[in-house]
Amino acid sequence: MGIGLVKGKSSVFVKSEVTEGTFVPPASAADAIEVLEDGLEFGTEKETIERNTLSDSVETEAPRLGLKTVTGSIPIEYKAAGVAGDAPPADLLLRSLLGGKRQRTTTVTARAGANTSTNILIEDADIADLKIGDIVLVKQAGEYELRPISARSTGVGTASITFPFALEGGAPSSGVVLEKFTTYYPNDSWITLSANIFHGGEISDKLSGLRALSCSVENWTTGQVPSLNFGLEGIESDREVDATPFTPDFSADALPPVLLNACAYLGGIEIDYNEFGLSIENTKADLPSACKASGKAGTRITQLTINGSINPYMEDDDVVRWDSFEAGDTTSLFIFGFNPKSPNVPGEFKEAFAIWMPNIKITALPVGDQDGVLTDAIEFQAFKNAGNDSVFMGFC
Repeated sequence: MGIGLVKGKSSVFVKSEVTEGTFVPPASAADAIEVLEDGLEFGTEKETIERNTLSDSVETEAPRLGLKTVTGSIPIEYKAAGVAGDAPPADLLLRSLLGGKRQRTTTVTARAGANTSTNILIEDADIADLKIGDIVLVKQAGEYELRPISARSTGVGTASITFPFALEGGAPSSGVVLEKFTTYYPNDSWITLSANIFHGGEISDKLSGLRALSCSVENWTTGQVPSLNFGLEGIESDREVDATPFTPDFSADALPPVLLNACAYLGGIEIDYNEFGLSIENTKADLPSACKASGKAGTRITQLTINGSINPYMEDDDVVRWDSFEAGDTTSLFIFGFNPKSPNVPGEFKEAFAIWMPNIKITALPVGDQDGVLTDAIEFQAFKNAGNDSVFMGFC
């Protein structure tokens, strides 16, 4: 018998469940996710049911233990897949958080003709794979740019996609290529997860019925490496002696980007900023059932709330942001990060990700201070328009 498990030798495996609460073990090393050491935690509590009975002593009676609650967090680096179009490392967690996912697994070559800075011509056979909200990488030589799709035309011979604001490099050439992509968006197809945590490679925690109830975008600051921190809650847990069955291998994964050239567009206007934060929160309802050993027949997501912040520098010649805030205007926010190509090609990049919120309202606008320089410390809330469109998280 030994003591003193080493945290750094731990590993985490995550699987999608077929039936909520029924544990699914890892099947291969590919089920492992690369988790940040700081912030990974899970705990199990049981409801304490007091027994306030009369007796010949003022001491309390032994309580009964009721429903079990499993809670925890999984922090990971915010990054794309190592291969364009593949699902990112956060795939299952994002599907549990938002529910919706779609992919284009081959590049799109634009239809011959005159594109504009906001409109790209698309072949009839390809337009079905390009939806409003998808974030595409326009691979104009030496002038790669990311844009969300805000409208699309599906007419025969006239298919096209429209961007909400212009490409900085102007109209791309005829036949320009759009990179493969994966998009996550709100949809009521949430999955539940099983997680297997091997502490020190020797002790196994088996967690089931997990839902991602929150995700915060953290450390999105100039020159830093951003991360995603997922908060989860589950139905059941168990612990046993069990060595890690597979050796995780993350060598083919993309590196997380350093946030340089990580531009943001507020209302379609590029802004200089230092920090960005985002919080996506799900509200969960339990379905209590005395017939189940866990006491729960399942869970349901009942509400999605999105709040964020960004701190562009205050302008010295207008108060447009304040006027918009006062008027309660609806605006938009688009923000992205990427890795440079290797070898470096000026104006071109890879392993990109972006967040598009087409409808936000500024809810607070205090004056901020960035090392003595004034900022608009914007706080905002994102909301739906047609539905299933309050936030889009894209990876190219």
